[in-house]
Amino acid sequence: MYTISRFSQLCKMSARMLRHYDKEELLKPEHVDTTNGYRYYGKSQLETALRIKKLREYRFSLPEIRTILQTSDLESVTGLMHSKIRELSHEMNQYKQIIAEMQEMIDHKVDLTPGERRSYDILLGMRNEIHVLSQRVQMNIDHMDEYIDSLYEQAEKRLIHLLGTPSAIFFDEEYTPDHSDIELMIPIVQRHGEETSCDWEIKTLPQEFVATTLHIGSYDDIGYAHLALEEWIDSNCYILHGPPYETYLKGSECDCPVEEYVTQVCFPVINEARS
Repeated sequence: MYTISRFSQLCKMSARMLRHYDKEELLKPEHVDTTNGYRYYGKSQLETALRIKKLREYRFSLPEIRTILQTSDLESVTGLMHSKIRELSHEMNQYKQIIAEMQEMIDHKVDLTPGERRSYDILLGMRNEIHVLSQRVQMNIDHMDEYIDSLYEQAEKRLIHLLGTPSAIFFDEEYTPDHSDIELMIPIVQRHGEETSCDWEIKTLPQEFVATTLHIGSYDDIGYAHLALEEWIDSNCYILHGPPYETYLKGSECDCPVEEYVTQVCFPVINEARS
């Protein structure tokens, strides 16, 4: 058997990493001396160590590696490989887009130093009672367009007449892109007796005052619109009376540059003096 120092030389892993894999029950030493705690590895474990190293190069997580090591089902391993290929391909496309954006900034000599904060026109008005096709889901925020498309398909199947563009309410207390709690809504013509499902429902939003503004451009900067509304509410004796929501008037479905996206941000409000 090999000491942890010698085994680390053979498999080109640090002793610290081998101890971590022991703790994670990925690669436990064949023998641990009870008197001094020294770890010893067998010759047959070199293959496992090299397999772990290769799977880490393939960007598998430790839980995924544990699953692969514990199964002898080639079909299951192949499925995990295909899933990882799709994940890496998505990341690669994202990196390509980032590189293209950076190159465009270089080519156009864009100044990255902060400029003046953009201004927003705030309007206060009454939103009439509306009926919406609604779906509240836990989702990866990158997949929101897919869920919106699904709502459109449900409306088309049931001959529900849509009256406007989709909106979204974000219920998470903090930004959780991989597992966001979002309600999607699309205004519809009122329907009576319409069956719902566990995936979607038809609901009525009551008449209420809303403070609203338009955000032009990328969703990355939409926080400035929310900030402008919050400051307007604080300085005009109003308080929030429900979750804010965003209505996507023009977005990715228009096949236009992100600089041309138009999003309406709405805050339901009541006058603080009347609350």
